[in-house]
Amino acid sequence: MIVDIKIENLKYDDLEQYKALIDNCFGGSQDIEIYRNSYKLDRNYEIIVAKLDGKIIGSITMQKIDLFTFSFQPVIELFNISVNSDYREHKVGSIMMDYVKKYAKEHGYKQIILTCLDDQPVIHKFYEKVGFTKANSRKYSMPV
Repeated sequence: MIVDIKIENLKYDDLEQYKALIDNCFGGSQDIEIYRNSYKLDRNYEIIVAKLDGKIIGSITMQKIDLFTFSFQPVIELFNISVNSDYREHKVGSIMMDYVKKYAKEHGYKQIILTCLDDQPVIHKFYEKVGFTKANSRKYSMPV
């Protein structure tokens, strides 16, 4: 386990490092100019990053869904959960998830949710290890 990991909000000056992480984990992403322009917009999400010696080695995007319709709301939905391939198996993901859980509790959220591809059993095991349970739901998408 790496002990000197710092968790913080993504800064504008770190966007190129962040894009490199996303590209490393997901095989590519949007152009850096889209990152820069989107970062400046008001948004209902936060991107946290894990840093080691100033280098971004992990990140999680937290989408805040402040609904009140049901007892399990409000919720935080997680996206783009990523750890640089050189730092996997070093508890980086667990450290970030602990941060997210603490954040959710401190800000009155009742649940943390995420979607994961069916063909990722290793990551399913990780999510269950940090406290997630498989939900009885199906995700649909519709292009617009």
